[in-house]
Order: sequence, then structure tokens, then C-alpha cells
Amino acid sequence: MKKGLFLVLILVSALLLQSCAKAPTEVAGSAPEKTYEFVFIVKSMQFPFFLSMIEGAEAAAATLPNVNIKCIGPETPYSVEEQIQLVEQAIIDGVDAIMIAPADSKAIVPAIEKANKAGILVATPNTKAYGGDVLTWVGVDNYQVGYELGKTLAENINFAGNVLLIEGTPGNSTSEERVEGYLDAFAEYPGINLLDSQPADFNREKGMKLMENWLQKYDRIDAVGSINKDMTMGAVEAAKAVGRDKDFIHVTFDVDNDGLDALEAGEILVTGAQNEKSQAAIALYSCYLALQGYKVPPMQYLPLSLVYKDDVPLYR
Repeated sequence: MKKGLFLVLILVSALLLQSCAKAPTEVAGSAPEKTYEFVFIVKSMQFPFFLSMIEGAEAAAATLPNVNIKCIGPETPYSVEEQIQLVEQAIIDGVDAIMIAPADSKAIVPAIEKANKAGILVATPNTKAYGGDVLTWVGVDNYQVGYELGKTLAENINFAGNVLLIEGTPGNSTSEERVEGYLDAFAEYPGINLLDSQPADFNREKGMKLMENWLQKYDRIDAVGSINKDMTMGAVEAAKAVGRDKDFIHVTFDVDNDGLDALEAGEILVTGAQNEKSQAAIALYSCYLALQGYKVPPMQYLPLSLVYKDDVPLYR
């Protein structure tokens, strides 16, 4: 385990133990310590961001001798139908806790309610569910993410120009909240002309295809905002292919080696970090503490950091 991540996990567990209130009915027993079975369902097993979340969950579980964790995701990235099947299988398996980053915040609710009826704890790191009994959500303020990126975009084109916005997946809380933040930021500057705003499902190839269409449609583009880095990288590739990659700036969110390389190359102006490993780790610790009789906060916000070219060494 990397030293930095280990220190984060130790700090997380200490903070949770300090902030969580013990249930008054808890009585110490002499029974052997129970082994808990957790499952963590991500949106995709192919994208670096979710693999990083899995690293955080597995590292946290490794600090708890009586927790086993199984990390899984849909074969088709962002398939909520497959996520529902995975939840239903976890219920059949009789797990103690389900951690899930929902691909669709509304469609996942019936599956969460089934887990509730089975007495299984549910936590939602990264992405909220729009219903069901969720123990805790852990993540950044996604509205603030969009708002800060929108303001940064506007500032870097002198508060005037033609702008495009790449959304995520309709019905996904992360996408909807970030888009709302972007739009509110743009609304503060009359000179910002939003040419179009379309979804690309957090997918690099779809981001590239969307950008290809926009490049054919619009002669002048000053900036492209996106709610996640993978879609931005697709847009960057599309602009490169037609020699327009120097014509406009990109602002986006999420940090991995791909994005850091793009920052260093000047292909992206700014991205954002959201501590995805900690999101998963805190969700796991929260489930564990709840199973011990502790009460945990229903909403746990982590800090947002904007990352520029000069910051890259800090994230390598």
C-alpha cells in the first residue's frame, strides 16, 4: 500500500471513530468476532477512476481483519441494469453491506429497497441514490465542482465567448449536479454564449464523437467544459484530428495519469481531484462502524481541489 494512502486511511478511521456516536443499546458480548462480507459495486471495471476507488476500498478492508470485500462492476460500463442484477445477487449471497456507486440514481432505488428489506446496509460512495434507506453517501459537493469549473472556464476566456458543455449520463446525480453548477456559473456572465450542452455518458469514445459533431457545426469555439476527464480526452483527440486543438481550452474533472499527462502537455487547462480512494475507504469504514452499533453521518463531504499544470508533481 502506498504510504500516502495508508496515512489517509488511518486518519479516516480516527475521524470516524471520533465523530460517530455509539448506539446506547450496544452491549459487549463474549462471542467470537464476526467476519463481515462486503460487496462494492462500481459503475465500470474498465475506467481508471473506478479502479482507483476499488484500490481505496481494498486498502481499507485490509486494515480490518474481520472484513472481506468483493469488488465488482457491470460488464457493460455504466449499465444500471447489470448493477441491479449484482445487487440482487449480493442479497442472495447474504452479504452484510453493499457499497455501490449508482450508474443511474433513480433506477437503482428498487434494488436498494430490496437490500433494505433483507437487512443489508447500503452505502453510496461518489454518487447519490434518489431513494431507499442509504446509510451514508461520501463524495465531493458536485454542484460546487461544476460551479468552480464554470467560473474558471469563464475567467480564462475573459468572461466572454462561445462555450460547449459535455454532460455525463442523464439521471446520474453526479452529472446532474455538476451540470447545474456549470450552468449557474455561466449565468453570472452575460458574455458567455453556451452553444450546446449534450451527454456523452462519461465515455471517451462518445465524448470524441460528440466533439467531432460540434467541430463540424461550429466555426468558433472558445472553451469546452466537461464533467469528467474521460469525455474530455475524447474531445481533445477529436480536436487534434482536425488541427483545432489550439483553438480553445478544456476544463474538466478527475485526476489520473492520463489527465496529468494532458495537463503537462497543455491539452487541458485545469482538472479537479476528488479523493476517490478516500470516498470508498470512508464508505467501507462507515459500514463497518454501523455494524458495530455506531451511528454515522448520512452525508460525508470531502474537499475539492482544482489541479493545474504546476500542481502535477503533487499528484504523480
